Amino acid sequence: MLRLLCFGGFFLASGWLWNCQPVPNMRGPQKLDPKYETQLTRWTSSAQIYHSLDSIMTVHGTLVSPAFREALGNQYVEIFGIDPGRVDSDLETIATSVGRGHEFFIFADTNDRSWNNLDARDSVWRLGLWGAEDQLGVPPLSIHRFRGRGPNLRAFFPYLNEFGRSYLVIFPIEQANGQPVLGPKAGSLTLRMSSAFGSAAMNWKVKG
Repeated sequence: MLRLLCFGGFFLASGWLWNCQPVPNMRGPQKLDPKYETQLTRWTSSAQIYHSLDSIMTVHGTLVSPAFREALGNQYVEIFGIDPGRVDSDLETIATSVGRGHEFFIFADTNDRSWNNLDARDSVWRLGLWGAEDQLGVPPLSIHRFRGRGPNLRAFFPYLNEFGRSYLVIFPIEQANGQPVLGPKAGSLTLRMSSAFGSAAMNWKVKG
């Protein structure tokens, strides 16, 4: 039986290497400010899940860090000229949802659409967030599925396509023991998506 291992962004199988970390498309319908594009690239991580030789899921995640949220808000005002806090829509939710936890904009594309249900109670997927290897991962506080993939959302997140689904996933600041997920010595966050088909991890360097 052919066994596949994802190591350092590549598949290792019987001595051969395949690239298994998808590169997100950062060119959309709107010409974005280079400062925003830089922040989007800086805070976006990607992964792919394979079962045997079949691709089960491609996922892109953007950590909504303070720096990214500021860049998003500035880009929003530059394009629309209005306060995003005055508009109730998907894009504006990301720009204004602050202070609730570690927030991620997640776009998932599955080869079986029925599996693309991260927000469902009976979803096959389990999500967890780690700030250090010796932690137990914390599950999300909430998973909000966006209503669609409209042109405004795609303009700000060009890696969206016509087939996947978008989510705003919020994790707690603290672990169950009261200690912060992102402790004073932690330099990165890892979001892991796992299922019976396999798992994938996205990583963000947040300090240093």
